[in-house]
Amino acid sequence: MKTLVGLIFLLCAVAAFAQQGTQTPSVQPAVIQGSGCVSHAVESSCLVLKDSKTGETYNLLFADHPPAPGIAIRFKATEHQGMTTCMQGKAVNVTKWKRLKGEKCPATPAENAH
Repeated sequence: MKTLVGLIFLLCAVAAFAQQGTQTPSVQPAVIQGSGCVSHAVESSCLVLKDSKTGETYNLLFADHPPAPGIAIRFKATEHQGMTTCMQGKAVNVTKWKRLKGEKCPATPAENAH
């Protein structure tokens, strides 16, 4: 009987230890910040921004209410996990953005046609 109780205890301890080793700590995704002018990418449904300070190009992914191309914004985002159809820039999931008043952006191709 003692052997059976000891064996059950040992099995429970091994199972608990094995489960502990497979858990990964939750890591908060790094916040990416940038600012610049929003423009259409080569793929017309995509929006990109070249950061005015670092020169880094970002593929901006919005859950809702994206800014119009030709508007200067400041944004906060997290790195996008997975593939996108847009082939330009580092894909980021924009969590917050704000229009920069007083910033002038170059005319977009649609504006140049008029």
